[in-house]
Amino acid sequence: MSTLGVNTGWRARAACRDHDPELFFPTAHSGPARAAQAAAAKRVCAGCPVREACLRFALAHLPHGVAGGLDEDERRAVRRRGAVGRPVARPGPRVLARRARAGGCSAAQVAMWLGVSTRTVHRWTAGGAA
Repeated sequence: MSTLGVNTGWRARAACRDHDPELFFPTAHSGPARAAQAAAAKRVCAGCPVREACLRFALAHLPHGVAGGLDEDERRAVRRRGAVGRPVARPGPRVLARRARAGGCSAAQVAMWLGVSTRTVHRWTAGGAA
């Protein structure tokens, strides 16, 4: 079970194995549509038991798409910082909510993506930008 000389046996336990692979490759180029598409993939990654192994593989081998809970821009930033092999700091739901709202997403959309109420989204985003 090796791809590019890397142990990928963890893939059999990946949360994404039963999802359409297209989910993990956003088609929108930028803005709220891209954020929404990436968020849908990241929700699958969030509960994955092999997320760390997937992220290590993605950092080394995958230039595109969402893998290990990060999109390609986030992985590029990790590589730039030289943080490969160290825990990855991810923005919390409040920051994600603020960014999505600032990008034009409705409170209802953000609430659905984050699994919270619209009231919570309004509370998190009151008076502040990302």
